[in-house]
Amino acid sequence: MTELIVQVSGADEDGYIIFYDGEGLGDTTGYSSSSKVIIGRDSLNNLEDHFGWVHLKNLTIAQGSTINSAKLYVYHHSSAGFDQSADPSEGMTVKAEDTDDAARPADYAAVAGWTLTSASATVSSFIDADEGMEGPNEEFNNAWYPTHADPTAGLEIKTILQELVDRSGWSSGSNINLKLTPAAHDGSLDWSISWKDYDTSTSLAPKVVINYTAAAAGATTSPAFLLFLDM
Repeated sequence: MTELIVQVSGADEDGYIIFYDGEGLGDTTGYSSSSKVIIGRDSLNNLEDHFGWVHLKNLTIAQGSTINSAKLYVYHHSSAGFDQSADPSEGMTVKAEDTDDAARPADYAAVAGWTLTSASATVSSFIDADEGMEGPNEEFNNAWYPTHADPTAGLEIKTILQELVDRSGWSSGSNINLKLTPAAHDGSLDWSISWKDYDTSTSLAPKVVINYTAAAAGATTSPAFLLFLDM
């Protein structure tokens, strides 16, 4: 088995997109690659939604390898909308762009238009906001997430990566894109969470720790004929 750590390595390789429904004034969209990785929901019919995105390069895993584990880590930067009296049930679903070798997105349309993997991974809630003192950053520590029970545990996304590695066009050194979709608003509180990006901390940018078993080498072909010499 081999361990591979892939981390965002450029200032324009992680960020978020935002969709805002202007209630009769028209829809507004936005794109950022330089201001953290943000996910979140507004309360009124999901009027304002933040989706995070992450571009990871050079996954040196051969096509057909077995992904034993692939843990996604994001590092808490700041949050809003958390209160002792109610829990917004914040969380996210992670999928990857379903392609052989992902290109870094450059605008809202690129991220919003990704065809995503059928495999996914979900965090139901990052923290338990009903516990502890009141405050906008309640229960969050400066740590890698995404589980409030154990912030160092990471999110298992091996089925997502396996789906990509099993593609016929996948090859060692390919890049991947991950999309972080916020949980549906539960009607109690608006919320948003900002994760560190490459711009805020190169060492705390999103990363994936992968443990995999390389695909078996092709069997040696037996000779097609035998040569006998009459001595």
